[in-house]
Amino acid sequence: MNKKIIFLAMALMCLANISKAEDINIQDFTITPGESMTVPLQLTNTKTNLTAFEITVEVPAGVTIDIENCALTDRYQGMLEIRNPEENIYRFCGLAVDMGTISGTSGALINISFKAAEGFRGGKGQILDSYFVTTSRERVMVDDKEFKIDYFIPAGSLMGDANGDGSVDISDVLLTVDYVLGKSVSSFIFLNADMDQSGRIDISDVLAIVDKILGK
Repeated sequence: MNKKIIFLAMALMCLANISKAEDINIQDFTITPGESMTVPLQLTNTKTNLTAFEITVEVPAGVTIDIENCALTDRYQGMLEIRNPEENIYRFCGLAVDMGTISGTSGALINISFKAAEGFRGGKGQILDSYFVTTSRERVMVDDKEFKIDYFIPAGSLMGDANGDGSVDISDVLLTVDYVLGKSVSSFIFLNADMDQSGRIDISDVLAIVDKILGK
């Protein structure tokens, strides 16, 4: 179905009475900077005739949503359209063409793929301005919710080992200097070079690597 038709249909469905009862949330989670992670958006509902929705998710700086790898769960046999109208904002729109409804009263509705940048050092996201529409054209608002995204450095990471060869030496210093100067670098491990875990690489990290080599 044409995307414009989907959004027009949803707009028409929303010309209705408004109520509030349903609950959606994303549980706090921990992600490794530079990697992706799939996290479910959960829906707990009292109404069993929910047929469409618009859910807006705001992510913290350093996190993006991989639109191509997000998917509806078996609870909803409909179409999912995801838009990114502005930085850090993602809008999930669902519509069942045959007016089918969301099954069950609790569980995951959408599996969302989050990706953290190399320099991500935690933050908060939120679900906001979201609603569902029933088969009787009732618009059901949901409360805004915050969720926390933490980060961790994998066990076995060797701080200062910017090139990942298992040791900390002058080659790591030179590689990190090249990164700071904006030169093209290969095999650069951001997490290892980020000595102060600030989420960025600068001269302070270079000096910290030197100090580690010198045993300070």
